[in-house]
Amino acid sequence: MAAGVRGVRNGREEPGLKPLGLVWVGAGFVGGLYSGGMRVEELQVEHLRRHGFVIVPGFLTGAELEGARENLLRYFPTAEELGATPERYGELMEEADAGQREFPFAGDALNDVATDPEIVSVVERLLGTSDVLLSQSAIWAKYGGAADYEQGLHLDYQGNTLVVPRDEGDYRQVNMILYYSDVTEELGPTMVVSQEHTREIAVWPAFKTRKKHPELYKLERPVLATAGSLLIFSMRTFHRASDISADVGERFSHHLVYRSGRHNFQGYHLWAKHGENEELQRFIERSSVRQREVLGFPKVGDGYWNEETIRAVGMRYPGMDMGVYRKQSAQAIKKKEK
Repeated sequence: MAAGVRGVRNGREEPGLKPLGLVWVGAGFVGGLYSGGMRVEELQVEHLRRHGFVIVPGFLTGAELEGARENLLRYFPTAEELGATPERYGELMEEADAGQREFPFAGDALNDVATDPEIVSVVERLLGTSDVLLSQSAIWAKYGGAADYEQGLHLDYQGNTLVVPRDEGDYRQVNMILYYSDVTEELGPTMVVSQEHTREIAVWPAFKTRKKHPELYKLERPVLATAGSLLIFSMRTFHRASDISADVGERFSHHLVYRSGRHNFQGYHLWAKHGENEELQRFIERSSVRQREVLGFPKVGDGYWNEETIRAVGMRYPGMDMGVYRKQSAQAIKKKEK
């Protein structure tokens, strides 16, 4: 594209238009600032369906961003701290994956962002069902002058399904990246290829090397984002991490995958594997009913709930209000008695 601003209207790119969901400046996609209202507009959803990805400017509020970033810094240093004492962070300097941590997190902000009602709402719209589950939630810290973060173009499905992705209805899985720092061209932007160029390309193998597919790499574009922006993309969207060319700098991100609860051949995690984790127990006790449900917790009114299970689960999670489960179970028993 020529330099200048282009947007998307009715599925067409037009110069001078700045839709809420996407601004393409020069050769990259750029997120702006959240200004209130619905956080993911229908125009953005249309772009996602057409291209296989969309950047939602400033998805997080200022308070949410500040909380998430503070929470992340409990695990990782700032770029300044890393530069001052690199010996303390040897793995971060040498290994690209050393800057990753997974849910559940210490503190509340990152756990709340991963199960945010606005994120769940978007997933429900895309899958056409309220039966949705959080399958993956991981933060990733990257730094200038540290490890090599360069990847080849790929699809993410191998670790998320036993088959291949079907980007339709509740067979979809929804990938998301929340950015907790600004992403410039020098700070390792995510590279994406529009599905308009890839619909006829086989999904297997999932990795496409530059040597065998040089034409694909010519079509990739960087996602440039301000802190608080959200990238949503499909399991059928070719993308990759790029290296950080800046000598100094930090790139903090949060990676999420959601899926339907109906298809057991999908799913990166079952959160019960962390059942002994104190952070997960604390989150379950303090979270909303809906937040628990997207982890796979039995829904209110589920046949699992009876007097015995309500009492025992309350003992396991003494800080959780069992009232809503108790009330619904009592109503179900009365209905059966009638």
